Amino acid sequence: MNTTVWNTNVSIDFKPQNNAKNRGRQNHNPNSRPPKLSSEAFIRQKKSEPQSQGTDLRKLIKKDEVPVRVISLLWFEQVWQCLLVEYKNDIIVVDAGMEFAANEELWADYIIPDISYLKKNKSKLRWIIITHGHLDHIWALRDILPELDYPMLYTTPLAIGIIKKTFDDQKKANLIKYKIVDPDYDFIKLWVFGIEFARVNHNIPETMAVSIQTPKWIIFDSADFKIDHTPSIDRPTDLAKIARIWTEWVKLYIWDSLWSQNPWRSKSEKVIWETIEQQIRGVQWRILIATFATNIGRVIQIINSAIKYNKVIFLSWRSMINNIDICQELGYINAPKWMIRKLDNDVNNMPDERVLILCTGAQWEEFAALTRMSRWEHPQIQLKKWDTILMSSSTIPWNELAINKMINDLLSQWVELVTNSEMDVHTSWHGFAEDHKLFLSLTKPQYFLPFFDEMSHRYAHKKLALDLWMAEDNILMPLKNWTVIEMYDDVVLLWDKPIKLDTVMIDGKWQWHMSWEYVIKARHIMAQSGIVALIFKVDTKSQELVWNIQIESRWFVYSSEVKTIHTQIVEYARSKYNDNRKKNMDIKDSLKNIKEILWEYITKIIGRVPMIMPMFVYINRDPQLQNWDLPAEEAIVGMTLDEQWYDD
Repeated sequence: MNTTVWNTNVSIDFKPQNNAKNRGRQNHNPNSRPPKLSSEAFIRQKKSEPQSQGTDLRKLIKKDEVPVRVISLLWFEQVWQCLLVEYKNDIIVVDAGMEFAANEELWADYIIPDISYLKKNKSKLRWIIITHGHLDHIWALRDILPELDYPMLYTTPLAIGIIKKTFDDQKKANLIKYKIVDPDYDFIKLWVFGIEFARVNHNIPETMAVSIQTPKWIIFDSADFKIDHTPSIDRPTDLAKIARIWTEWVKLYIWDSLWSQNPWRSKSEKVIWETIEQQIRGVQWRILIATFATNIGRVIQIINSAIKYNKVIFLSWRSMINNIDICQELGYINAPKWMIRKLDNDVNNMPDERVLILCTGAQWEEFAALTRMSRWEHPQIQLKKWDTILMSSSTIPWNELAINKMINDLLSQWVELVTNSEMDVHTSWHGFAEDHKLFLSLTKPQYFLPFFDEMSHRYAHKKLALDLWMAEDNILMPLKNWTVIEMYDDVVLLWDKPIKLDTVMIDGKWQWHMSWEYVIKARHIMAQSGIVALIFKVDTKSQELVWNIQIESRWFVYSSEVKTIHTQIVEYARSKYNDNRKKNMDIKDSLKNIKEILWEYITKIIGRVPMIMPMFVYINRDPQLQNWDLPAEEAIVGMTLDEQWYDD
C-alpha cells in the first residue's frame, strides 16, 4: 500500500511497515491444532474433563507447569474493558477503557484501570491491542501511556484517530506509537503470542474481535459485538473466519454479555437507516436529531442522508465535531465543507427546510444541546413550533425520570417528537440472545467467561451456554474484581485470592487510588450532613480560651435552627475544653477528644453527624511575650480531612 499523508492534525500513517499483510500467516504456532484422537482416546479425554464440582481440579495441573494468566484490570460488572494476558516474561493488554464515576465516587470525573501491576512489570509489556474507538475501550490511554513509556498500539485508522483526539496535549499525542492492522488479513506474531483479528459489527466502524494464540491454546475476545447481516456502514461480521478459528482450539472465550437476556436478535442498522432517511426526506421544517457522539455509525448514516437531500448539517458538542472530522479525513463522509458546520447563529438565517441539527442530549446530559433547548437556555437556537426532534437512542437505566422531564419540556414547546417507541429510529449496538448463541456455537470454547456487564446479564449469558450443553464447571463466574484466571493445558482455574489492585480515580488534573484517599470519604460525609468548623482561640501562656469559640458551618442545619444549634455546640465544646485543661491535657489531644465526643453530642441533638473540624490559634495577651516567635507548626493547627473518618 502506498504511503498516504493526510493534511490534518490526526496524521495517520499508512506506511507499509505499519500495515504488513502477513497473508500466509507463516508465524502460526505449529502446535495450534489439537492432536487427532481415536475413538477410545476421545472417550478417555471426555472422561478426564472436569465435569463435577467435587473434582480437585488442581490435580490436573502438570508438575512445574506455568499457566497463561488473564486479569481484568477493571471490574467484571462494568461496561468497559482492559484485559491483561501474561505468560512468563511476556504481557499484552487488550483495550484500555474508562468508566464514568458512579454516585459512590462523588464528583470524580471517571475511573481508569489500575496499572500498578503493569508498572512493576513494564519490561514484559509487548503491546496494547485496541478493538475499537469507543471511550470505554480507549479513554484511559491518555492517562496510562505516558506512565508505561508509550508501548506500541495495534488498531485501526479510525480508532487511532479518535485516540489522538482524546489527548489534551498534542505533544503527548505525537509520542503515540502504533501500527495499523487490517482484520481481513493481518496476523501478528510477537514473542509467545500470536494475534488474529475478525470483523464484528457494533455502532462504530472497524470494530474487531481478537483471537490470541498462547502456549495454552487460544483466548478469543469478542469485544463489543452484534451480528448484523445488513449493516449500513461497515461490512458484516466475519462469521466464516470466526468459525475457522474454532478449528485451532479455543480454550477460553471472553464474551460481551450485554443484552444477552434479550430474546431473538438485535435489529439491523439497515432498518434504522431507512427509517431515519425517510424522516430526513419527508420533513418540511427544521429537523433536530439527538444521539450519542460515540454512535459514529449512526452519525455517518445521518450526515450522508442529509447531504443526499441537500440539507446543511449543524453540529453541537465538541466530541461530535471531533469524530466527524476524523470520519471526513478517512473518507467515511464526503461533503463540501460548507454543508457541515459548527452550530452558530447562522442556523437562524437558513431556510427551515435546509436545516438539520445533529446534537447530543438524548440522555439528558446536563449541558448538552437538546437539554439546554428544552430549558430555553441554548445561546444560538430557540425551538420553533413544529420543529421535528428525532431521538435516536435508548434510555440509560435509572435515567428515565430526567429524560421524561426533558421530553415534557420539549413537548410544551409544540415540537414534533419522534422516539423509538413510535418508529425504528434506534437499535442496540450489542447482540441479543440468538447472536450470543451463534457465536458460542461457532467458537465452541472449552471454557467460557461471561464478561463486560452487571451480574444479571452475565448470569443470563451463563444460562445461554448451559442451554447449548456447555458444562457448568467450565463457565467462569468470578465474584470478586481483579480475580486471576489461570490457563493450563488441561484446566482453567480461578485464583482463590484476587490480585491486589484498586479503583483509580481521575478528578480534574489529579489521579489517586480510592483505598488510600480520604477525599471521597470526606465528600460523602459533607454531602450527607455538612461541615462544622470550630476555632479555639487559646492564650499562648495560660492555655485559657480567649473570647468565644468561633463556629462556622455549611450544609449542616436549616436557617431557623442555626443560632440555637450553634450555641449548644459552642457551649458544650467550651465545657469539654475547660475539663481537659484541668487535666493538663495537651491542646492537640484535647481537640481530638472534643471532636470524638462532639460526634455523639451532635448525633443526640440533630440525629446525624457532619464533618467536624476543630482548630486552634494562639493569641498573645501578655505584653512581655509580644515578640515571642511561635514555631510555624504551632501558629495555626487544623485537623486534616483524613482524621475525620472512623477507623474500621
